[in-house]
Amino acid sequence: MLYLRESFKEDKDFEGKNNPPLSEEGVQVGKRIKLKISGIKFDKCYSSFLLKDFSSAIILVGDRLVVERTHSFDKIDKEEIMAFVTDLDLDKNILIVASKEIILIIKEKFEANVYEI
Repeated sequence: MLYLRESFKEDKDFEGKNNPPLSEEGVQVGKRIKLKISGIKFDKCYSSFLLKDFSSAIILVGDRLVVERTHSFDKIDKEEIMAFVTDLDLDKNILIVASKEIILIIKEKFEANVYEI
């Protein structure tokens, strides 16, 4: 089963606009969602190399699982995203934390095996 989560709110005031970290609000939302999903045992977790994606994933599973980063989610390349997700073992509980655009691409193809959190 694929679990999908859009990364939490980024810090818009951060000076390094290309790769901003999470905002304090994003961190707080993440902590609340973590409590809601605490009963789910994830086997794998993937994010892009962007700070907001990786930080969001760390908040959700960082104390229970290593977050694996992949360049497949760093840009909107539908073929690369599909190739990555198709290779995953969908018999396991896999969490993907990524941008809204990436989440939409995955949902479009794997609708029956997807649960959004």
